[in-house]
Amino acid sequence: MVPLTWILSLICVAGGHLFSASPVLRSALVVQAGQNVSLACNLTSRLEITWYLLRSDQLLPVLTVRSSRVGEDTVNVHIADRRRVNSVGDLKSGSVGLEIEEVQEDDAGLYFCTGRCAGAVCVNRGIHLVLDGLVHYLKEILPDVCRDKLFCQDEA
Repeated sequence: MVPLTWILSLICVAGGHLFSASPVLRSALVVQAGQNVSLACNLTSRLEITWYLLRSDQLLPVLTVRSSRVGEDTVNVHIADRRRVNSVGDLKSGSVGLEIEEVQEDDAGLYFCTGRCAGAVCVNRGIHLVLDGLVHYLKEILPDVCRDKLFCQDEA
């Protein structure tokens, strides 16, 4: 139960207060199966950016981009279907996006990027990737999970 509580707390942090007091889901990025999608990371880190997928109770690393000593970025893909996932941009420009080709049902979930910022770990606001048809399910189930299991506080 402790890992689930930690993951739910991370949802709150990654989403920067994903849910308001009333159970209203913030807008999601809704795509069709087979469509390509690009997700933007709004962090500036010249050392390392890692993209994660939070799906049900699993926190999965998707892709990590690290600065190398030679000056070029090193990209490590952490998922099995490596051909469909790419990084967009580079650490020098300060932005590393995530591109997913031919989106499948298993790709749905909350994506967020993390990076090293001035010696600390920064977490970007989450992006809900939803396949058309799953939107109604998310609107019904997710607000109840958040309301019953964790307390979200906006530090804006």
